[in-house]
Amino acid sequence: PFLPISRTQQGNPILKHIRNVPFAFSKIVPDYIIGPNRCASFLSLRYHSLHPEYIHRRISELKSDFMLRVLLVLVDVEDNSAALLVLNKLAVLQNMALVLAWSDEEAGRYLETFKAFESKDASLIQKKEKDTFADQISDVICTIRSVNKTDVSQLMSQFGSFHALAVADMDELSLVPGIGSKKVKRLYDAFHKPFSTDASRKRKMENIATVKADET
Repeated sequence: PFLPISRTQQGNPILKHIRNVPFAFSKIVPDYIIGPNRCASFLSLRYHSLHPEYIHRRISELKSDFMLRVLLVLVDVEDNSAALLVLNKLAVLQNMALVLAWSDEEAGRYLETFKAFESKDASLIQKKEKDTFADQISDVICTIRSVNKTDVSQLMSQFGSFHALAVADMDELSLVPGIGSKKVKRLYDAFHKPFSTDASRKRKMENIATVKADET
């Protein structure tokens, strides 16, 4: 399938960067048709600064013919924050997805990627479920800062089970090869520190009360 492009886009320098999908100029309302019921409108910020009414007219011409509408903006001016703020609000109000490109090449790559993946579903970017127990354990423990899969392998080899790892003290954790003092503390805190601030505060008060009782 080719990428249909409006004839109004002839001469746009981003087109020379569309190399991986074929395209053809057609008499169409949107600038680009990137899939069934999907289109993209292109806007250069430099052009927008000279003709601010242009994008409003182009969006109104789309009407409600497309379910997904992309506003592809080429950021080609230095002072762009105010204009981007306005365009962001416009995209929200017009139910459009705002995509920013910082070069002609990047804009072209966006368009060809949209077209190339038009028939793909969301599974390509969805997180894949872990099948084995070992993978699930690794996935959980790697959420602890700086702990990697190699560390998990060493930890499970040392302790043999997740439960044994969870109840290990800092001295036992420090004996695992490759687990330094910072990782030891982070691992221990992950399994022993309260998750909520209320529980943490209660535990701190209990510790203070225990210390005072010992002193008396």
